Amino acid sequence: MKAFKAIAVIGLLATAIGPILLFTGTIDLPTNKIVMLIGMIVWFIGGIPWLGSNKLQPTDSQVEI
Repeated sequence: MKAFKAIAVIGLLATAIGPILLFTGTIDLPTNKIVMLIGMIVWFIGGIPWLGSNKLQPTDSQVEI
């Protein structure tokens, strides 16, 4: 699961770096869109398995309503 966490963090960093580079004038708007799209895809590749790894367990099997 550590690999998925690392992939998710890389995706989040790529998503955050794009607007910062656009603000400083290093990249233009179309390049920013591509960087953010790639960051989003990488985040979903790493984030979904990482965050979905903790299965929810019921705390009490006999609940009265």
